[in-house]
Amino acid sequence: MVAKRLQEEFHLTQQQVAKKLGVTQASISNYARKTRGMMVNLEGDATVAKAADRIAKELSSEHPDNREALRSMTEVLDYIRFSRLMCNLHGDLEPGFPTEGCYACEGNFTGKDFDKLKVLVGS
Repeated sequence: MVAKRLQEEFHLTQQQVAKKLGVTQASISNYARKTRGMMVNLEGDATVAKAADRIAKELSSEHPDNREALRSMTEVLDYIRFSRLMCNLHGDLEPGFPTEGCYACEGNFTGKDFDKLKVLVGS
């Protein structure tokens, strides 16, 4: 979402976006062509969309504050986790996995829980 905004709203090239995000140009190209990262669309969530706007604006500024951008990214990732926005995707990817009552995203995940998860998903 941030890469798309940097390209479309701030007219940066894929190479410039890649440098700002610390990834390869090929990764940006894959996201742009929707061959990567399109399993879940978070654009419809207003909080996530606003965060992507804020991060893109920060990174596109003349003197971007990378720490501020990283802080914003961490906040939105916490929001995604605690709002359980990934549960539907997880259920689709692992149809037998019981997403009801799952608390992996709440941060209370112990080594024992991880071992149980590996058994449930067949890893």
